Amino acid sequence: MLLASLLASALFLAGCATKSAPPPGATPAASAQRPASDKAAAVVRTARSLVGAPYAWGGTSPSTGFDCSGLVWYTYHQNGVTLPRVSWQQFGAGDPVDTRDLLPGDLIFHRMKSKDKSLHVGIVTDRGTFIHAPSSGKRVMESILLDDFWRNHYIGSRRVLEAEK
Repeated sequence: MLLASLLASALFLAGCATKSAPPPGATPAASAQRPASDKAAAVVRTARSLVGAPYAWGGTSPSTGFDCSGLVWYTYHQNGVTLPRVSWQQFGAGDPVDTRDLLPGDLIFHRMKSKDKSLHVGIVTDRGTFIHAPSSGKRVMESILLDDFWRNHYIGSRRVLEAEK
């Protein structure tokens, strides 16, 4: 029950959070996640390598910057996975995932209330965090899934990688 609550909270946080990620190895006790598949671990490594890249509306590359869906598109593309380019289409990709069943590499979506952005997407990690490109003036960051802001804006999660058995 506690794990389910934490994972649900994690899904709500996939937007542009202001809190930074915990240090490596420091995961929230209630979000004991299953180990990542090889493909998911590669996706998360790629996303982490992009932390600090600038935000750029419509951006899809480390040299020019990323918006949230551009970061997701680029990260998966670098790992041989084809996804749609924009967040609302990404929200229709793969299969829905309950917050209790989140795995590294899953996509997490939040409804944002701003003039430039309505649907925000990020990549769930193995640390109880997600990686995302928050908004103009910020950089790609890793944020805590259980943050109240993200929990309050959460609308769903998708699994686009096949689970390894």
